[in-house]
Amino acid sequence: MDGATFFRPTQNWNGEQVRFMTAGSVDDGKSTLIGRLLLDSKVLMRDQAAGLDGDADEIDLAALTDGLEAERAQGITIDVAYRYFATPRTSFIIADSPGHEQYTRNMVTAASVSDVAVIVIDVARVEQGVLRPQTRRHAAVAALMGLNIIVAVNKMDLVGWSQDRFDEVRGAFNDVAGILNIKNIAFVPVSAKRGENVVHRGGPDWYQGPTLVELLEGAPRKQSLATAPLRLPVQVVLRDGDTRLYAGRIESGAVKPGDKVRVGPGAFAATVAHVRVGGAGVAYAEVGASVAVELSEDRDLAQGGVIADTEVRYARRVVADLCWLDENAWVPGRRYRLRQGALETQALIEEIRFVRDVSNLDNVPSSELKLNDIASVQVAARDPILADAFAELPGTGAFVLFDADTNQTAAAGMIREIVQ
Repeated sequence: MDGATFFRPTQNWNGEQVRFMTAGSVDDGKSTLIGRLLLDSKVLMRDQAAGLDGDADEIDLAALTDGLEAERAQGITIDVAYRYFATPRTSFIIADSPGHEQYTRNMVTAASVSDVAVIVIDVARVEQGVLRPQTRRHAAVAALMGLNIIVAVNKMDLVGWSQDRFDEVRGAFNDVAGILNIKNIAFVPVSAKRGENVVHRGGPDWYQGPTLVELLEGAPRKQSLATAPLRLPVQVVLRDGDTRLYAGRIESGAVKPGDKVRVGPGAFAATVAHVRVGGAGVAYAEVGASVAVELSEDRDLAQGGVIADTEVRYARRVVADLCWLDENAWVPGRRYRLRQGALETQALIEEIRFVRDVSNLDNVPSSELKLNDIASVQVAARDPILADAFAELPGTGAFVLFDADTNQTAAAGMIREIVQ
């Protein structure tokens, strides 16, 4: 039995970069796992490695990652930190997110820039096939953000590498995955402290599957956005003599001179005349590039507008999954500022369809939203916004709500449906 259910190390990306986030409940060993990845990948600075001499069982690997003084004092991770390491085949960026419920907003931040979630579970803390509430919350956020998941079943050495205990954790997580409609999951038994099945192989004979690093090397990324429909939010309008240039970062797709496009939110037809990158004309630019585009036609396009493909749609009402991030609860009837890319408008939460109860993962009717709630809501915007589903176009299928009075980030939303 190899425990892997959705990818293989042969499916590597030819040296491309993998972004993944880590999450784990307190004392499940997440920081130790990251420390082991850094140590065994030989990316530690000389002065860091010098303090780790001695027996492998005595090395405090968590000290490599819990760098904030407050974290050291409390023994927890309270902020998102980014770590870097590489193998001969792949380079990695780790978004190390906190596990506590009160830091769900940090986990959402980490998930938003990741392709894969590594969820660490202490095998000894799964009792009678039930996951802890924090682990269920981590799974819910990963599902919300559309991430592939690797479950690192940690501290297997403390239970004698029991296959039955590993299968118990896998069964418990699969039960949660079924409720959350998570499809892509892989499981790997590890001992982060001893370094077994993390970078180097180890552990029992019954597991012949990939190590954690091999799983990460073969993990599928989110759907490639290079071939997706064009979305170019306009950040600023520039002038070069009598020429107007619309500058921004391509969130999806590609653009080249001669392309037929729609500029919005009015969705007016236009033609791309020239594309510049760094001030120089180019024949083609794709997702991730910062460009300045000149149109053949004179169009009323300002900051917050979008240059898009000809099939683009706009809407004023959407159904979205929402993670409430403000310490102040939602105020019914209050208008919030909605920001989608460079576009900003007023918006109102018209209806709460349900709030996800992470203790049992039920969808519970509710009339309130409070810190760290995950809910399905209907949002009405004053001005049209892009009708992009997050699952297809995450760059423009997401939005943020701000409290207009405090300027506090109130919620992060992912568009799921368009209300006609």
